[in-house]
Amino acid sequence: MDNVRSTPRIADVVRSLTPDIVCFQEIHRKLAWSAREDQPAKLKHLLNRQFDFQSNVRFGLGQYGIGIAHRSIVAQVRNHFLPGDKEQRGAIELTLRVGGLPGVVTVYCTHWGLDEEERLSQAHALAEIINRVSTPVIVCGDLNEPSTGSAVRALLRETGLMDADADLNRPTFTSDAPTVRIDYCFYSCHFNLKNVEVVKTLASDHLPLLVDLDRVR
Repeated sequence: MDNVRSTPRIADVVRSLTPDIVCFQEIHRKLAWSAREDQPAKLKHLLNRQFDFQSNVRFGLGQYGIGIAHRSIVAQVRNHFLPGDKEQRGAIELTLRVGGLPGVVTVYCTHWGLDEEERLSQAHALAEIINRVSTPVIVCGDLNEPSTGSAVRALLRETGLMDADADLNRPTFTSDAPTVRIDYCFYSCHFNLKNVEVVKTLASDHLPLLVDLDRVR
């Protein structure tokens, strides 16, 4: 928000929260306008975690996409590209063996488009993908629309997932004067929600969402 790109500043915020799994959107890899920094590699180093990156858009030698940082054992990685005729959007799917939890958990990180009709088609496509798995599910992402939006409601309706901050519906964008919630964490009935926080920081133009879940099934 101060017009300074600082991956170390973002990593400092993440480290202070000590999350098991971190979902990132708008990740840059060697883009000219971010000084050719390899953010996936930098975040992997600064956070001392594995970082799985999905490239959605290429600009010359550079890439732009989403990623998940974690310390878990990866059972499977899948990259899904979502429909739309504008900027390519996607969802990265990781099936993880998380320390202290039985079995595996499937985590999705996604970033939807700016057009309402496009987001709705992306919601339907992601719901089909999610409904094919039988594991506990967590979905995180920048969905670019409020909780009343047709695409958000469609995804929840078609998957049965629960919205971690549905009760308080706290805004996440823009971080210096937030007015709208467009960043979410959804979870399946296998989890119990213990706590959810919207973290105050200006390291990004979006406020981070911190969610604490217990596995109950």
